Amino acid sequence: MVLNQAMEKIDPQSDHEKLSQFALGQRVMFKGKPYKLQRRTTLASGEAAVVLQNEKEQFVIGANQFLAGVQA
Repeated sequence: MVLNQAMEKIDPQSDHEKLSQFALGQRVMFKGKPYKLQRRTTLASGEAAVVLQNEKEQFVIGANQFLAGVQA
């Protein structure tokens, strides 16, 4: 049996929309250190996140923490 239902559109989370103002490859200051925004992603919890990288480290951080500590 095949169901012929339209898929429900999922509205983007506000955190994902807030992160869209930051371009991939953009250099940002996060907690006083320069980083390059490598990619936007989603954590297992469903929270929007970004991958930040500098010469010494790379890490994933949730959107709320990123937005609270970033200076563009």
